[in-house]
Amino acid sequence: MLAVATDLFRARGYEGVGIAELLEKSGSPRGSLYFHFPGGKQQIGAEVVARVGAEVASRFRVLHESGVNLDGFIDQVFKATAKESKEREYCASCPMAAIATGFGSNDVILADAVRGAFNSWEAEIRIAVEARGMSKPHAAIFASAMLTAMEGAFVISKAQRSDAPHKNACRAIKALAATMLPH
Repeated sequence: MLAVATDLFRARGYEGVGIAELLEKSGSPRGSLYFHFPGGKQQIGAEVVARVGAEVASRFRVLHESGVNLDGFIDQVFKATAKESKEREYCASCPMAAIATGFGSNDVILADAVRGAFNSWEAEIRIAVEARGMSKPHAAIFASAMLTAMEGAFVISKAQRSDAPHKNACRAIKALAATMLPH
């Protein structure tokens, strides 16, 4: 059910997906939903966020540990985001962005889950760029900017049905990195 929820949230956002559709698309009986997810849709959303959050944080960590230089790190991140958009025919964005922009102010569980996932991504980016020579203060700013550019590229790519936003974000983030590294 979580895989189906991830795909549906990615395509239509959190609010655009109902429990009935989740059950139908996953082939799960209603009784099992509340057995496995007593918190209902909000719990499913939080678990999707946790799963996607951990997966993406791991990708950043593996890329960092590969030893690629900073330009290569940035290139590989944005090539991966462009590939994901293209494979989904520009009809879906990052499920994290889709969920983050689609829940209400009373959804504290989802807000906490999204905040935690984004914080873990920023931390992995920050660690990677510090290891490549960026100062701690610059690395924190850079990590936030890179995450913002990455998520923004997903959203704009979906709207424009193009991978150009990923390519443009990559160029902009590489230019930012060049100004933040010691010369």
